[in-house]
This record gives sequence, structure tokens and C-alpha cells, in this order.
Amino acid sequence: MKKFVTLLLPIVLLAISSQVFSAKKVMYKWTDEKGEVHYSERAPKGYEYKKITTYVNENAVTKAAPEAAPAKKKDISSGYNNWKDENCTIATQNLDMLRNTARIGVDDGDGGKRLMTDEEKQEKVDKMVAQQTKYCKKEK
Repeated sequence: MKKFVTLLLPIVLLAISSQVFSAKKVMYKWTDEKGEVHYSERAPKGYEYKKITTYVNENAVTKAAPEAAPAKKKDISSGYNNWKDENCTIATQNLDMLRNTARIGVDDGDGGKRLMTDEEKQEKVDKMVAQQTKYCKKEK
């Protein structure tokens, strides 16, 4: 009997300790309108989702996760082109305003307003021309 208790005791303690150090974790998985899969600790509003329950052992040794596959070049260039187009539009609108507005009010630094000087205006025009050249150039 004593031998049985001696063998059983470590097994019971091991089972209990693994339960003490592991925690129940609830995750939610859903797909957005673009088809991208998301995981979060909170249920998403406005999306169908799947509830995933896992058990996490805070003391477990884990291997490093493999590196994610590089994003598709098409997606990156598409986002980059959208960003460039937005900056081109902003630079063009700012340049039009600078060239077509006689008096432009600016903050004087003390909470008041003042008119932009001709030199300041020309400096801004030069900056917007440079921005337009940078962002509005179509790549081949």
C-alpha cells in the first residue's frame, strides 16, 4: 500500500500543479469584409465569429513562432500607391490654394492670427511643388 501511495502521489501532484499553472483563455476568430481573418480577446461587434477556448500554461517553454510569410508584393504596392495618390491630391490642393488666395491667415504663435508674408507664401509654394513632384510622378 505504501508503495502504491508513493507512486500515486507524484502523479497526482503533477496533475494538480499543471492545472494550477494553466489558465483558460477565450479567443474570437472572425473574417472582415475584405476576407482577412482576425483573432482577438474580445468578441467583434457586427461580425459573425467563432469562439475558441484554449488553455495556456504560463510556465511552459515554447519555441519561437516561425516567421510569417512576407506580404504579397501586390498588396504592398497597392497600399503604397494609394498613399502616394492621397499625398499628391493634398499637395495639389494646397498648391492651388496658395496660388489662388491673395491673403492667407496663419497662427502668430501667441494664439492670434496674422497674414502670411510673400516670402512665407513662396516658401510654402516651393515646398508644395516639391511634394507634387515627389508624389504625383507616375511610376512605370
